[in-house]
This record gives sequence, structure tokens and C-alpha cells, in this order.
Amino acid sequence: LVDDRCIVELRDGRPESPPKKFRDCLFKVCPVNRYAAQKQYWTEQKRFISGESTFDDDMMNKLRIAAEKEKEQNELEFRKTQGNVIQYGTTVQLLHVKSDKYVTVQKNSPAKCERNAMKVYLDRAGNEGSWFIIEPAYKHYVIGDSVAAGNKISLVPYSVNNQTSGHVKHQLHLSHYLLKDHQTAAEVNCLNECTEWQVFMFLLFNENQPDIVKSGDVVRLFHADQQTFLTKHKATLERTKAEFLVPPPSQLYADGP
Repeated sequence: LVDDRCIVELRDGRPESPPKKFRDCLFKVCPVNRYAAQKQYWTEQKRFISGESTFDDDMMNKLRIAAEKEKEQNELEFRKTQGNVIQYGTTVQLLHVKSDKYVTVQKNSPAKCERNAMKVYLDRAGNEGSWFIIEPAYKHYVIGDSVAAGNKISLVPYSVNNQTSGHVKHQLHLSHYLLKDHQTAAEVNCLNECTEWQVFMFLLFNENQPDIVKSGDVVRLFHADQQTFLTKHKATLERTKAEFLVPPPSQLYADGP
């Protein structure tokens, strides 16, 4: 059983003392993929298999070719944008390096713990719910400024209507509730409540401008309030995988045995 929930493992990891499962915490900043042709093909393929589609084999083949071309175009766009400076207001996707899956908001499904929040999970192919706008957590940065390593950011889903002025936007959010089936972890969901993520550089796309976040960079996301990293934890006994926020060992020792 693979559990693709996004959660934060509390008390495991700090910037100065990374978690033991360091690779679980790495996310690659990627340009947005396009999904229109692939989505149409996936939808029609399901209907075709069930006998509900009005499309014939020739039409299905054309949809398949269009979907494959879209995937090729996405790969080309990724190569073209590698090394581009990420600015506030840029829409990106976050690819979990170890699982090769995208952080994704499923806006029509409630989160497990906070039922008024939207579900966040890891998706193999990604979709429009995988698009996040990087916005500054504080007003001393504005849209168009470069995102520097160490900056605190908000990750606002592109697919969620955030047009209401005067209200906090829906964003990638750390729940205040612990998971019932994992008492050392808190759920990550999408809610209109402020959540700051601090970007820590792990691997640069290249050596130019080392303090600027660029498309293709691999980063760690650090929750400033909880002092923990976003990570993917594997529960060995249950053979499940999940996303966590993890604080450092130094905090564990500070709190006593």
C-alpha cells in the first residue's frame, strides 16, 4: 500500500541539522506542464474501454499522438527554462525527487484531518492542481522580485479561485491536527490560512547566481513556525509512504528523552 498523502513529520530536522532521511525532503522546482491533450486522452480512453465512447480506433489514435506530443513539448519547455531565475508571481510545479511525483491539490476532495481544507497528495503525472504560484510571505518583497535562497514564501494553487480581495488566499498549509494513524505527523493540505515555507537550496542547476532560486533547482521546504521540513516518510511496518514536516535531532534532544 502506497500512501501519497502530504504530511510533515514533527521533531525531525533543522537547517543546521538535516533529517536522517534527507533525500525524502527534496523537491525540484519545475516549469508548469500542459495537460489539456493528455487529460482529454485519459478521459476518452476510460470511456472507450467501458464502451461509452463515440470515438473509433482512428480517433483514439489521434488523441494518443496529441497527448504524446504534449508530453514532448513539456520536456522541451523544461530544458529551455532550466536556469531561469524564479521570481515572485512565477507559477511552478514541485517534483518530489525520490518518488518522482508532483505535489498536487485535489480541490474537489476534502483533506482527511481538516475537512474544510482541500486534499494535497503526490501525483505521478501531475495535473492543473500541481501548479503553484510563488508569492512572498511578507510585504517587503513584491511580485517580480527574485526569490532568494532562505526566503519565506507562500505556495498558492493556480487552480483555486483566490479572487476575493481582503481575504487570505488558499495555499499549501500545515494542519494544526496530528494524524490519527501517525501521531508524530501533521497533515499538509490546502486552506485559506497563512503558512510560510522557507526555501533552502540543496543542489543548484548551475553555479551561476548561487543565491537565486532557478527552474531545475532542487530545494528543501522549511516550515518557519513549526521549524520543520516538508518530507516523505516511509513507515516500514505498515509499508506506507507519506509526506511529512521534519524537525532536527537537536530539538529532540533539547526536549529530553
